[in-house]
Amino acid sequence: MSVVMDYRFDNGSRLTAEFLQIFCAIATFAQSSHHLSIDEIVNHLVQRGLMCPQDDKVCQMEARGLIFAVLGWQTMLYRAALGTCPPQQFAVTDEQSGYRGQAFISLKNQMATKRPLYEFLMGFGLLLPPLNFCGSFDPEEKGAFETYTTVKPSEFNAYMFQSMGHFKLKWVDTLSCHLEFDDRTKTVYLFRYPSFCLASHMTNHCDKNHRSVIHAAAAPVDSSRQWATEDAVTAILQETLLSYRLLFGQNKQSRTLFKSLQKLSGVPEERRDTLLRDICGSKVCKIAMLPDDKDTYVLHQDFPALRSRLIRLHQALSASKPSTWKELWRDRRDSANWLTFWAVIIFGAVAILLAFAQVILQIIQINLGH
Repeated sequence: MSVVMDYRFDNGSRLTAEFLQIFCAIATFAQSSHHLSIDEIVNHLVQRGLMCPQDDKVCQMEARGLIFAVLGWQTMLYRAALGTCPPQQFAVTDEQSGYRGQAFISLKNQMATKRPLYEFLMGFGLLLPPLNFCGSFDPEEKGAFETYTTVKPSEFNAYMFQSMGHFKLKWVDTLSCHLEFDDRTKTVYLFRYPSFCLASHMTNHCDKNHRSVIHAAAAPVDSSRQWATEDAVTAILQETLLSYRLLFGQNKQSRTLFKSLQKLSGVPEERRDTLLRDICGSKVCKIAMLPDDKDTYVLHQDFPALRSRLIRLHQALSASKPSTWKELWRDRRDSANWLTFWAVIIFGAVAILLAFAQVILQIIQINLGH
């Protein structure tokens, strides 16, 4: 790329070193700055001599495109789709097979790069939702947002998603897609790299003056925008970790399901996140920054950032009705109804068998009498 200093050389390793310098410089500047913009990052790199001065529009757009891609890797909120749109636009990879939900309303963005990063990213959608935010204009979804207040791992888990809801579970590389639900294809999207959440959470927790890069995409506390503040970004990271326990770790059948999903993920074992295996596949998982497992989670307290997505999943699962005897046996979401139903079935079957046996005995007695 022509925007990098000393670009024309034959040694590929030197190009890698140049890129790594830029990569690290962007991260350091983002961690130490508040409400920065892409243009501010460009100016910073030029001042440090890591980029050529931007004398023409082509070089300016190349520099912005490079920084846009790097910020995507460092925040894991999106994956830049370089070379897929005009230079004045920015595009991201479609990880949801055409679905447009809360996170990505559009895959292309023409927002001015001089705007703060959080305002620029809003051109794609709500990649970082604020706490206890519904965001839907649908009366039914608004009602559900107030109605559904708790979730139980015994009734709301990945195994129930697949066995009762017939949902598909798809691992994705972008954090902003985590727990999005495509009701057309019944697909639940799950972020595959919890280690990123843990590392970003710990960086921000240990040193308030040295934040993670994803916190640089937060809105100021006094902003009127519907976007996550730094505290809300921290909540998103923690809740994402906790959601793996809710969906997989606290249910035996879901832990077994996770192991089969990993084999079918298409990712080589050496490239899989080992924390994902530990947090989803283990009955007990002690991780710093992660609250203890609970039998019941209160959504507005335990999942204020991911609340609307969990409620949407809860709605879809509640609307799913068992269609076979096997599914009826598995469906224990309402334990009182489940016990009543099977008690009626069992006692009814026993009554029928006793009645049938009585008829047989009467026939035998009549035959013996003759």
